[in-house]
Amino acid sequence: MSSFRAYFLLGILAILSSCGFQPLYGGAENAAINQQLARIQIRSIEENLGQEVHNFLLDRLNSSGRRDKPLFTLDVNLTVVNEEIALKVTEEATRAKLSLILKYILRDNSSGDILSEGTIRSVSGYNISNSEFTRMASESDARERASRDVADEIKTRLSLYFSQRDT
Repeated sequence: MSSFRAYFLLGILAILSSCGFQPLYGGAENAAINQQLARIQIRSIEENLGQEVHNFLLDRLNSSGRRDKPLFTLDVNLTVVNEEIALKVTEEATRAKLSLILKYILRDNSSGDILSEGTIRSVSGYNISNSEFTRMASESDARERASRDVADEIKTRLSLYFSQRDT
């Protein structure tokens, strides 16, 4: 019975190794992807939350600093929807939902062609307190979480794009 398990495991390993699976963030390909991400110029995004998203994108895509001649430009359009979702009997809201909807377009600077585009949505909830300070702090935290989520998702999508582009 144990030899059957050993042959079964060897067969599974052989199948997995032949499927072409490669980790996205591993080996020499990771360095090539990071070099491509560092060549992206991120256009300014309006309003305070837009600047927060812009800063998170800079941290994720250009962590070693901006390059002199960017090859790509990332345009971002941001929409924020804030909804009160939980009500007391007195019809006073106790919970809110912040939805951050981000549309992005990655363009090649030399040709102007659209290389990648998409929509990302992040939803964060927060409590509405009787204290104005607590409510503002809670909402600010929800905005930061949502901003970080969309920046992480853009990095993942663009990394996938560049990993498939080179193959």
